[in-house]
Amino acid sequence: MKRIKYCIFILCLWLCHCYGFSQNLPPEINVSGGQVYCPQSQVPIVTSVSITDPNPEDTSLSEIFVQISEGYQNGQDTLELIGVNPNITSSWNASEGILTLSGPATFAEFDNAIENVVFQTTQTTFTQDRQFSINLGDANYLPSTGHYYFYVSDSGITWTEARDAAATQTYFGLQGYLATLTSEEESQLAGEQSAGAGWIGGSDAETEGTWKWVTGPEAGTVFWQGSVNGNAPNNAFSFWNYNEPNNAGNEDYAHITDSSVGILGAWNDLANTGDTNVSSAYHPQGYIVEYGGLPNEPDISLSASSTLVMPRVLNNDITVCGTGTFILYAGASTPDVWWYETPSSTTPIHVGSIYDVQINTTTTYWLLPIVQGCTTNLERYPITVTINEIPNVNDITISQCEDEVMDGLSNFNLSAYNDIIVNGGLTNLEVRFFESMDFSIPINDDNYTNISNNQVVYAQVRNTSTNCSATAEVVLSVNTNVSNYALLIECDNLDETGLVSFDLTLAESQILNSLASDVIVLGYYETYSDALLQENELNTNFTNTEAYNQTIFARLEQNGSCYSITEVVLNVENLPNLLQDESIYYCLNSFPETVTLEGGIVNDIPNNFYYNWSTGETTMTIEVNEPGTYTVEVTKPFGCTNTRTITVLPSDTATFETIEITDLTENNTISVLVSGDGDYVYALDEENGIYQDSNTFENVPAGIHSVYVKDLKADCGIVAMDISVLGFPKFFTPNGDTVNDTWQVKGFTSELSATVRIEIFNRYGKLVAIINSTNQNWDGTSNGELLPTDDYWFVSEFLDGRTFKGHFTLKR
Repeated sequence: MKRIKYCIFILCLWLCHCYGFSQNLPPEINVSGGQVYCPQSQVPIVTSVSITDPNPEDTSLSEIFVQISEGYQNGQDTLELIGVNPNITSSWNASEGILTLSGPATFAEFDNAIENVVFQTTQTTFTQDRQFSINLGDANYLPSTGHYYFYVSDSGITWTEARDAAATQTYFGLQGYLATLTSEEESQLAGEQSAGAGWIGGSDAETEGTWKWVTGPEAGTVFWQGSVNGNAPNNAFSFWNYNEPNNAGNEDYAHITDSSVGILGAWNDLANTGDTNVSSAYHPQGYIVEYGGLPNEPDISLSASSTLVMPRVLNNDITVCGTGTFILYAGASTPDVWWYETPSSTTPIHVGSIYDVQINTTTTYWLLPIVQGCTTNLERYPITVTINEIPNVNDITISQCEDEVMDGLSNFNLSAYNDIIVNGGLTNLEVRFFESMDFSIPINDDNYTNISNNQVVYAQVRNTSTNCSATAEVVLSVNTNVSNYALLIECDNLDETGLVSFDLTLAESQILNSLASDVIVLGYYETYSDALLQENELNTNFTNTEAYNQTIFARLEQNGSCYSITEVVLNVENLPNLLQDESIYYCLNSFPETVTLEGGIVNDIPNNFYYNWSTGETTMTIEVNEPGTYTVEVTKPFGCTNTRTITVLPSDTATFETIEITDLTENNTISVLVSGDGDYVYALDEENGIYQDSNTFENVPAGIHSVYVKDLKADCGIVAMDISVLGFPKFFTPNGDTVNDTWQVKGFTSELSATVRIEIFNRYGKLVAIINSTNQNWDGTSNGELLPTDDYWFVSEFLDGRTFKGHFTLKR
């Protein structure tokens, strides 16, 4: 019994499910259309309509929504219900482009009403067809995506609340999600034609500056990278308002801005809550739910779409090169097009979408797309055919000289002939050269070697502004004329570098000797290749770059073509090889003796040269006996001149000025002061001894000395002077052995004797002897008696005021 009850329960559930499923199936609508709009008239949006429902018991609806879903021009486009429509009224919402048909009414009555909906616009120049969606539900339908859109008004809702709320909603089995707007049509329908500002499914909360769609089938798709000056990766669609997104206050969520802010329907970034001030334009007003595109969803036909073709010409202006016959295609949205000469002319010059016409100058045609049976085809569309000139070019022959190998092949600088190939200036013109007529093998136009004599290459001349081009044939001809070479000789400079300035024009007479009068020297070049290609031409005042010997090249031309290339040899002649400039010394004390100055020829015979001294003499050597600067010019016969300078400097033996002596001290010194033109050194007592640079001698013993002064500069000689250094002996031994037998002042001379008086006393103060000019030493006696061994004292007085006291020992 329990088993039977269970089976009955399951059966009931199945029946309820089947009944519920059949009840949830939506009605379906199919329409036909595609007619062409007649300007300034009312035209039905469809030609037929059929509304059905899988459930035969469902035969009526409460309301239907007809919307201009694509191409809508707010303020110009309108939808209107005309005719007799039992049980149905209409209302037009201009901001959303929606005409609402309200019942309730049967399917047949709604079919009739939809067929009575007409479109009209005040627009006269069309750029876009009109697409209409007829929706049996209250959601907006976009034919280009097949999706449904519904604006939910909910003031103050946060972005996360809107995301979650959208995900809980369904529409006839389609799962809802916060809208993702990936095309201009979606943005227009959901933004410009929505009921107010609202959240959409974009966010950069995961990574700042990386905006993604985080809902719907596009979840994870990046549509913007960066802030205000960012970019849309992979050309993704975005529609940010002015200066957005700016992340002003951690704004990580996208919404459509209020119509009072910036661009209608554009986007802004806001924080999750938006502005909490209810009067702010940035206070959230709701959100947009999108249905469709998710996997495993039912296929519903709750909406249908139709199109009105707006009469227009789609072509842009045309630009062609040169005059001729051209096939012009109107590209109109209507099968018939009339062509007019002016905007107001009454008679067409051609009928049809294709016009085969001869055009010799820039011309504007006015095209009228014809709608059959329409008398208000008023708007004409201009198409301008701009004729750009083809560059005017010349076929030329370039005659080039043979290169260093005589084989009929040579190097050509083709770009040097651009201004000859082109008639007129080269402004905006690009010249390129090719080996083949189909331009498949490009040429290096600055340095090209022909592959055969009289080869034909092709110059493509293209106007970079218009892209119009023309082709010229260029014949490359190589000649084999031979011309004279030239030799230029210049003397080396006094620095003897082997690099001097040559006047290259002096080579012309040698090169052109016996040639035709119309052959000219075009220029001079450092290398043969430069001469061939006319590159890096030298100045006619040219300083050789290779010391002493260098060969350069002259390019000869005849009637504008290369005649030949010949050598110009540059030789720098050596100057006479002379000794270096020098300085010598002349001893003034030897005057009137002379010194000999030589011309200074090295490694050659002096008699082979001419001499010209600054003294006026012309001999190989001269004799001089006074200081000065002497120059000599030494010249090769028929050759170059070199100059040598000899500076004769004075020298002399020294003249004693004074000798300063510090004596009678523990460290006797001598300072010798001299004058003269020499460089002097000094010696004491030994003429051939060691000389010193210093003029002062220290620790000089008392006695008679000789001072010697020698000239080093010119070895002019030695001068000497005797001097006395005074000193008192510490003892003497008067024993008759002739050694220290007397006591006297050391260095004492007859000249000094008159300047000094010395009194000698015994230990008791008794005067025992006097030394003066008449008695210059003491023999140890007093009044004829020998005095004993003992210490004795002395007092010396000099006429210069000096007084010295001391003592010494007498030893027996």
